Amino acid sequence: MPANLPPEALAKQRKYQEAKTLTEKIRALEEYIAAIPKHKGTEKLLMQLKRKLAKLKAELESSSKRSGVGGVSFHVKKEGAGQIVLVGLTCVGKSELLNVLTGKSVEVGDYPFTTKLPEPGVTYYEDVPIQIVEVPALFEGASRGSRLGSQILSVIRNADVVALVIDLTADIKHQMRTLIEELKNGKIYLNMRPPPVEVEKTPGGGINVIGSSYLRDCSVGDVVSLLRDHGIYNAIVKIFGPVNLEDFTTVLEGSITYKPALIVATKGDLPGTSSNFEKLVEEFGSVFKVVPVSSKKQKGIEALKRTFFEMLDVVRVYTRDPAQGVSEKPIILKKPATVADVAKRIHRRFIKDFKFARVWRKSEKVEVLKVGLDFELQDLDIIQIYTS
Repeated sequence: MPANLPPEALAKQRKYQEAKTLTEKIRALEEYIAAIPKHKGTEKLLMQLKRKLAKLKAELESSSKRSGVGGVSFHVKKEGAGQIVLVGLTCVGKSELLNVLTGKSVEVGDYPFTTKLPEPGVTYYEDVPIQIVEVPALFEGASRGSRLGSQILSVIRNADVVALVIDLTADIKHQMRTLIEELKNGKIYLNMRPPPVEVEKTPGGGINVIGSSYLRDCSVGDVVSLLRDHGIYNAIVKIFGPVNLEDFTTVLEGSITYKPALIVATKGDLPGTSSNFEKLVEEFGSVFKVVPVSSKKQKGIEALKRTFFEMLDVVRVYTRDPAQGVSEKPIILKKPATVADVAKRIHRRFIKDFKFARVWRKSEKVEVLKVGLDFELQDLDIIQIYTS
């Protein structure tokens, strides 16, 4: 135990040691970890505490499953080109925004926590249907084992894109800090990439580390010890970029999901909100795209729909038939999309009997391209497939 922990951290340590219930232990341990200064001398202590925290959370999750608690399902079946989830604190304008985007009539209350269940709807960007889901308001402590918090987080984990709804008339830093912390504690990381590490368990041969030159502030021996702490004694570890022990802990904990996210700044039509918008962009604009909207005046809505479409990272491909012409509705595919993806979507025989395809692309000097199955398609391409 480092001797130079500040009084605040020592107080949090005592609180953790005195905690009785599993939920209290988790909360106290999170506070203890947050109070420890981050430097070389505390690195291994932090790793040990984070491993302990992961075990406590896994124990709580297992306990919840064994209890067999019933209730209304929060699961929302995906529709359209992708699912956008509206996430925010209470009374930030999520319901009003959902109504404007989708034409629904969800209750908009002037009291906290109006929304009790996920509310799905569909909006359109040009000819692309996009599902919008409003979840009940996130709150401080949602990630600490409460049933409602777990249900809200499960819907967010299932979404394709997270839209953080921020009320410009309220404390923007408090809103952002609460949302990011609760999501991160719930193992939902926004606009981040997974650490460049793969751990492949093997039946024998010990632990072999490939790419050790990328290790930062740790050694191969530290990595081996960490894996053994997690019950892994035989594995091939592949490192593709700079990593430290905390990155390895993130990978080994598992169940972390990485989501693209944006900020939707609401109530910008009200007086005195321009300075808050500027602060929001200054503080968080380097990590999140910030889109201002006014639900009451329906300003910024089309720009928001376009941003949703761009963040879903999909392409629209239209099929062409010699007799019937170009299809009215597109086939929507995740990038990167190829001719083979379109062929599979139409019918498996189009793969088996494939000869070639013609692609009409306005951006090309040659209007018609003759291509094979591995040709990568762009948004708004028109394709005709020829079979034998």
